[in-house]
Amino acid sequence: MVVAYNIYIFDRHCECIFYTEWNRLNSPLATDAETDRGSKDLVRGNQVLTGDGGSSRSSVDGQRPLVWPTTATSTAHRVSAESPRNVAMEEEAKLVYGVVYSTRNIINKLNSKDSPQGGNPGGFMSFATNTYRLHYYEAPTGVKFVLNTDVGATSMQPVLEMIYRNIYVEYVVKNPLFRVDPKTSTPIENDYFRAVLNNYIREISSAAVPAS
Repeated sequence: MVVAYNIYIFDRHCECIFYTEWNRLNSPLATDAETDRGSKDLVRGNQVLTGDGGSSRSSVDGQRPLVWPTTATSTAHRVSAESPRNVAMEEEAKLVYGVVYSTRNIINKLNSKDSPQGGNPGGFMSFATNTYRLHYYEAPTGVKFVLNTDVGATSMQPVLEMIYRNIYVEYVVKNPLFRVDPKTSTPIENDYFRAVLNNYIREISSAAVPAS
């Protein structure tokens, strides 16, 4: 069984256009009021479970896990300085992208496959720490997927490719309401994409993922 913690999707501009989480302590998506409760809350599935003995609370939209960013909170679409934002989440997304970008480039250089066009010719797929395993998939279009799981997870390349080809392409790229501006980043706010992705993560979390 695979325990999926969270997923980040970065566009060609290196901006995080989608983030959601399923099993995570100390979520940066928590509101200030939730943060004051302490660090005992755990985001799991469709609920935020509290560690103070109270009943579980629904997530932000009441039906799906917490997500970020939205058009209002996106750095690329911020209308004014007073617009809502989550600084902690913005910084985390930048740090995650910096880690995968640096690791990918190091592997490319070590394999003598570094390219001025970028990409992932060195074949960087994952690395592990003592608490989680980070999985990386870069699509031909330059969209990048970063999935964090438990350390014991096997290769998630088939899973990430499935998310890209059968979920992202079908529900985001082919969505006529999702207008991509080549000069700016557009957050993914498609409910169908979120629902299908959430259901797929539930499926792989209840069964072992075969090694590729």
